[in-house]
Amino acid sequence: MIKPDLVHYGGSCSTDASHIAGIRSVNGMGSAENLGTSFATPLVSRTLAQIYHQVTPTPSPVMARALLTHHARDPRTALRVPDGDENFFGFGLPTVVPYCLKCTPHTSTLVFDDVLRPGYYLEWDDFPYPPSLRRDGKYFGEIWMTVAFAPARGARWGTEYCEAHIDAHFGVYCQERSRETGQIKPKPKFVGLVPPEHKNPGLLYESYQVEKLRKWAPVRTYHGDLGENGERGLRWRLMVRLLTRHGIEDEEAFKPQPFSLVVTISDPEKKARVYDEMAQIIRNRFQSQNLTVRAAARIRAKP
Repeated sequence: MIKPDLVHYGGSCSTDASHIAGIRSVNGMGSAENLGTSFATPLVSRTLAQIYHQVTPTPSPVMARALLTHHARDPRTALRVPDGDENFFGFGLPTVVPYCLKCTPHTSTLVFDDVLRPGYYLEWDDFPYPPSLRRDGKYFGEIWMTVAFAPARGARWGTEYCEAHIDAHFGVYCQERSRETGQIKPKPKFVGLVPPEHKNPGLLYESYQVEKLRKWAPVRTYHGDLGENGERGLRWRLMVRLLTRHGIEDEEAFKPQPFSLVVTISDPEKKARVYDEMAQIIRNRFQSQNLTVRAAARIRAKP
């Protein structure tokens, strides 16, 4: 698993440690200044505690972890953590509450909190996509997803102690033409457009998948940018499935696996009214509810 999961500010120093700018605090001797992960950890914990407090009813641990991770970004650039830097920055610096719990006019975030059983999967065919991000038969926009779960564990299996794995797929169906006849095939082909981050499909060894593809990790992130030219497709499909090891799917005692999936669709140009469009479509076609957030009490001081 990638460690650290998240990062925060815990002081800074020069490469030769000649200059240290730490976190100032107090101790038994008076004032103190130091730096290290022991200062960063409480800051991340504070954000997680605020998520637990703000969302009502209190979210499950996997939902809270997914929300904490979903909007984390590279503190150097405010963008996604690039390949090769995840072992230093994890998923990034978490966004403070309430910004990690709200949508902007040009973004829409969906939260799925459910359970999966071995041998089954959940599928949302014809997933609603914002009309403003579809032009001339092409889809545009930026999409990122976070899936979190607490897998069953078996200590006797050593490095394979995680018994369950949840994988998510989000993409479009496309028409294919036959190479022999040139005619369009009757059955469209699914093409994933939101791949896992830090992936390299050319290396399929288990050790590589565990280290680089986050296989069996309890938190995974996905990201897809449809680009300026967009992507063609007939309709969208979202699918979540449960994978298990050691034939555990045959065991009747295996409990359903809870998970939380967060999906955000955004207009990089910040022009399209993505939130309003998604809210209207989902309200008219599906059963859903807003993520309830506590109302903040405002206190105005007298002049």
